[in-house]
Amino acid sequence: MWDDDCTYTPGAGGDEDYFGGGSPGKRAFGPRPVPACLLNPRLPFCDAWLAKLVINYLVHIHRKDMTHLFSSAGARLALVEQEDSSADQILFGKNNNHGQCYSQCTARRIAKNKEENGVSEKEAEALGEKSPSEKEASAADYSNFILTYDEAPGYLKFNPYIRSGYRGFLTTKMCIESIFWWTNETVNIWSHIFGWMLFLGLTLYDLILLNIHASALDKLIVGLLLLCFQACMILSSAYHTFSCKSEKAYSCFLTYDLCGIALSILAIYMSGVYYAFWCYSEWQQFYLLTVCLIFALAMALQYPAFQVDSHTKMLVFVGWAAYGVVPTIHWVIMMGGWQNPIVVLLLPRVLGMYAIVSLAFAIYITRIPERFVPGWVDYVGSSHQWWHVIIVGAFYYWHNTGIKYVEYRMNHGCANDLRF
Repeated sequence: MWDDDCTYTPGAGGDEDYFGGGSPGKRAFGPRPVPACLLNPRLPFCDAWLAKLVINYLVHIHRKDMTHLFSSAGARLALVEQEDSSADQILFGKNNNHGQCYSQCTARRIAKNKEENGVSEKEAEALGEKSPSEKEASAADYSNFILTYDEAPGYLKFNPYIRSGYRGFLTTKMCIESIFWWTNETVNIWSHIFGWMLFLGLTLYDLILLNIHASALDKLIVGLLLLCFQACMILSSAYHTFSCKSEKAYSCFLTYDLCGIALSILAIYMSGVYYAFWCYSEWQQFYLLTVCLIFALAMALQYPAFQVDSHTKMLVFVGWAAYGVVPTIHWVIMMGGWQNPIVVLLLPRVLGMYAIVSLAFAIYITRIPERFVPGWVDYVGSSHQWWHVIIVGAFYYWHNTGIKYVEYRMNHGCANDLRF
């Protein structure tokens, strides 16, 4: 049973208030009402409450004697370090709301601190202002929701060299507000928000202001390329914004993020193949078909029912990107090698694109520089942030390469004897 200060007394009755009724161990763990103790604005320590909540669940389901952990300040941390699936279920399962309860609990702790500093709930109400407990995360107090690596949810702890700046158990509203917080995801979010703005501007410029006298199909290819780049930027920013809400949200938005990456790779291939094999429709159709099939495979692997691990998904993306070497070599041979000026003009740009992306991927997988200076680049300068910035640069670089293709084909058609 839970007391007003969120102290749990095993065997004292009242389990039905928390577990939803029924005999212990016989009712499936599902949606539960918010524990009454959360309504107490003077709730002292949210972490202690969450630790007791998890342990209570383990005792109830597994019938294990874990009551000795109730007095341990590190109980929640101990459970997270053990990666107990039951703890993950209570924190992030799709049928419970305890992450939201945790946020409410922390908000009430903030309210308590404000009240002790002379701003009471009643005074705020009399002044017609929002009470402190209603302000879940303002610019002045969002630091209460910033976690260290040891405090972060287990599913977010995939880079042990980033030691601080994590978010956890936020509501949807707070996730959106956290875009304007200073966390280890801020640069990741805003780098691709600005990336989206860049490619939106390029779309308007290329298709409207530039007014290239190209065919409708040419404009469609350029437009699709930029739209896919925009989708990648938006989905990436959304993933980094909402991944802290719950493990389910993390998995969902990670899938969206990977879909955005897949769309970008598809757009790069389609634009490159379309212009490279402009004069060879059979080969153009063949390579367009193959890259679309690989795209379909990459998308199918995202389907949860297949239960494909993240490493396999990453290998498919890497293999898909590496496949571009095949049509590139084929194109160089068909154009007559370095004797053709178009090869001299564009092959270095294709190789440059591979060099840029390879650099970004190397930084991403080696976790440089935080590997050598753990905790020093948590907020600015981490490998994932460099990955974001370099990818935006790579997309812009490829866009400019595509424009050169368009200009050349518009001016010279299928002629292969261009002279400078």
